[in-house]
Amino acid sequence: MDFTSDCLMPCLLCYDNACHIEIAGLTLEKPGLLLLIYTGKPVSIHNTMITLFVSDCNQISQSFYDSVINDVQLHQLTCFCGHSACLTVHGYYNRSVKKEEGAVCLRICRVRCSECGTTHALLLSSIVPYSQISLADQQRIYNDYEAGNGSCEICRNHLSVDENNVKSVLRNYRRYWREKLRSLRIPLFPLTALVFSCFSHYSSQFMQIHRRSNRLFSYTT
Repeated sequence: MDFTSDCLMPCLLCYDNACHIEIAGLTLEKPGLLLLIYTGKPVSIHNTMITLFVSDCNQISQSFYDSVINDVQLHQLTCFCGHSACLTVHGYYNRSVKKEEGAVCLRICRVRCSECGTTHALLLSSIVPYSQISLADQQRIYNDYEAGNGSCEICRNHLSVDENNVKSVLRNYRRYWREKLRSLRIPLFPLTALVFSCFSHYSSQFMQIHRRSNRLFSYTT
């Protein structure tokens, strides 16, 4: 069903426990009925992401995230619908990233387009969408793996992750990204080149598994 096409009447959508639907940052997981009212603008079912490039991918903290967000002028960002100067702060949500000293909880900003209604999460390039393992840690894990190290040895080298984390990220790497890098001869190092290459060729952050729209924004401070 296409919820972005125009319709003349409200539509009724059934959903159950076997699935969930996200609309404007809300996740609906209980059985019931959802009424979508036509407002004259496309209805945004899925959120998208704007990734802000940072040169220091090892620095992950709320203060660092806030400093990056404060340096960005929202009118410089472009929505996926093509309009500029149309994004305003829509809300926040929490997510965590694992570090050696413990998990870091981040308050992520979400912006909304006044033209099409789509919401965008503002992420840092040091973060992998939908993963608690930082980009720098994942890069080092894959490098150890390509060097022939096993899961136990990789865990000893990366205290922020346990064996289940290592197995999970390596499985996703082999399934989704290893051949992508090899096909275009994209090296794992340096990290900056890896990030720009993945966005340039695949419109995704490295190790982004879910195929949700993501755009890299590079700015100077």
